[in-house]
Amino acid sequence: MRNLIRSFLGFLGASQKAERPEPASFLPEVAETREETPAERKLTHGEESARYLSEITNHSIHLSELASEQAQAGDIDAAIETARGIGSALFYASALREIAIAQTRVGQISEAIETIRRIDDPDDQMEALKHFSAVQSGPTAGIASHALNIALEAIEEIRDEKSLSEKAWRSVMDLAEAGDFTAAVQSAREIGDPAWRSWALQEIATGQANAGDFPAALNSASGISKALYRSWAYRDIAVAQAEAGQIEAATDTARRVEDPEDRGQAMAAVEKHKAQRSA
Repeated sequence: MRNLIRSFLGFLGASQKAERPEPASFLPEVAETREETPAERKLTHGEESARYLSEITNHSIHLSELASEQAQAGDIDAAIETARGIGSALFYASALREIAIAQTRVGQISEAIETIRRIDDPDDQMEALKHFSAVQSGPTAGIASHALNIALEAIEEIRDEKSLSEKAWRSVMDLAEAGDFTAAVQSAREIGDPAWRSWALQEIATGQANAGDFPAALNSASGISKALYRSWAYRDIAVAQAEAGQIEAATDTARRVEDPEDRGQAMAAVEKHKAQRSA
């Protein structure tokens, strides 16, 4: 999760840098120079897109951090309410991780299990699972052994499923990297865990799009159950279509992206290549 966040923020920084004009190497000696005020200078489309992405990203980061702070402080109900306002599936997963950990610490075992099941990001989900050992001590010591055993069994089932699904995911990645997308798709659909299955199909869809097989990529994306990975897939397909000059198709694909940040990236790429073709 942390690597994904750094990569995403790096994308924003790169976009803003790419759209920023280079300083003039000289100015006429007789010219009167005056800096334009923000109200006077019209933003380019790229700058507007970068600003839009920055605003919604900062909002998601703020709410995710607030939910995490509330959960760590023990105000779990407030954390859950805050998390509902997070527009980015990526940062929503991070908030759910902290909520699940907090629920575990205070003995809300069944609630913690349900929260863990709702975490789409495998890294965040595994991080929450690691903290579940806390149910064996602290505030949970008074829980009836029968209820505790049921909870631990449920968590072990999740762990086992995650482990098997991760191994299957790696096999799918080997097939995709070898260019055998047909076998990769078939294997991906057999992965038990929805998050790992969605991640596999997203990687396949991206690979198919980069190879120029857009119908197959769109078909793979349509089978993704988790919104986080579905958004990534449609974003990557839209970018690849735009790079291939299929502006209308790319625009249509970009509109199917659910996550606002990913949709903003896709639309920015479409507008960039559209402008290049018009120039």
